Amino acid sequence: MRLKDYARNLEKRKVYVQQPGLLLIGVDISKTKHDACIGIKNEVIQRKLTFAHSREGFQMFEKAIRKNMFKAKCRRVLIGMEPSGIYWYALYERLRSCGYGVCLVNCQAVSNNRKTMPDGVNKTDEKDAYSIFDLLAQGKFLLPVQRDPELMAAYRMMQRHMALKKRISRLRNQLRQAIHLAFPELNPLIKDLTLPTSLRFLKANPTPRSIRYNGCRRFMEKWRPRWRCGQWRPEKLERIYELAGTSIGLKDPHRINEFEIKALTQDLADAVEKSKMWLDQAISLIEHRNDFHLLLHMPRIGKPTACAILTAIGDVQEFAYGKQLVKLAGLDIRRFESGLTVKKRPRISHIGSGYLRHWLYHYAKRLVAFDPQFKALHQRRKRNSPGKGSGQRALMAVSDKIIRIVYRIVKDNEKYSFKKDQFIARQYGTLKKAA
Repeated sequence: MRLKDYARNLEKRKVYVQQPGLLLIGVDISKTKHDACIGIKNEVIQRKLTFAHSREGFQMFEKAIRKNMFKAKCRRVLIGMEPSGIYWYALYERLRSCGYGVCLVNCQAVSNNRKTMPDGVNKTDEKDAYSIFDLLAQGKFLLPVQRDPELMAAYRMMQRHMALKKRISRLRNQLRQAIHLAFPELNPLIKDLTLPTSLRFLKANPTPRSIRYNGCRRFMEKWRPRWRCGQWRPEKLERIYELAGTSIGLKDPHRINEFEIKALTQDLADAVEKSKMWLDQAISLIEHRNDFHLLLHMPRIGKPTACAILTAIGDVQEFAYGKQLVKLAGLDIRRFESGLTVKKRPRISHIGSGYLRHWLYHYAKRLVAFDPQFKALHQRRKRNSPGKGSGQRALMAVSDKIIRIVYRIVKDNEKYSFKKDQFIARQYGTLKKAA
């Protein structure tokens, strides 16, 4: 009886925890120590067990597991924990390598379950461990995405790339604000601050004073060569020089604005370079894989998007059908109805991988803009669900379709074919009408 055969279906999970001879352990994760609650389906054997996050602590935990297995006459173990930051990875991998059944419990479910307990709503490590144990006994647990070593390494690198992209966005906004104080007329002329030419210019001439310091002739001689000015035309440089003479920017006798713009530009250039470095390294790890090349045959997809989607879903063989990937991305529909109240439009759950949902959303926007088939799908879904937010709902429908197509491509090991997609859609429509 393998845990993965049960854990992706709610009813099967309940059956799994009802089996005799199963020891349940809830572990509350922290940075330096962990708390555990051990028991069986209807009884708590050991309410509190604290062990350190070290080799000695793990040996003590294993000793407690063997002792309680003998005491309760159990043959199997199911250990549940919260995915708290990065602190759960090491313990999870160590327990899996030792042959124990390990699963995760939703953090919000642990918090909500703790509030229903009879000993108050206070939060302690011991109570959190017991709440996790109680959720395991109810069959409310899940399995994390399984990735082979290559995909795991690429996934970690893509996470770094995404963090740097967020940093680039913050630095870009801060740099815009600094330019607005020193030289507000320059902002409309620089469309993209992350371009090499923009970064070079702001490092050398960030303020009106620095632009006009050596006169117009020397300024134009410095920036006119193509290797210096990139795509900037001489007319644009002349315009910048003219505006520098009449700028309404703040006076800067201590050259604070110049220092701030140069420092932020350097940080931005460094973040852009490192972001590209992490992305290139992630792609180089998996570009030899067959599933990666299969995804590249989808319309309007690039290597970064294919790499992100592939690392987010991990091993597709762990999923039985495409809707499980939809739930993994948090795109499944949630309904909220109560009594005689007016029914509201259903929304996506957002309970899943925000990382996967981000890449699917932006890929869907690109397809809707440039691919006629997906553009037609988007327009049809907008007509079927009119009103406020119809465009966003249609984009979510396109994202749902994309992840299902990805599942079919990787699962069947076949290239994307629009004709096959149409055939499956007609077949599904026929079955729906018959039902």
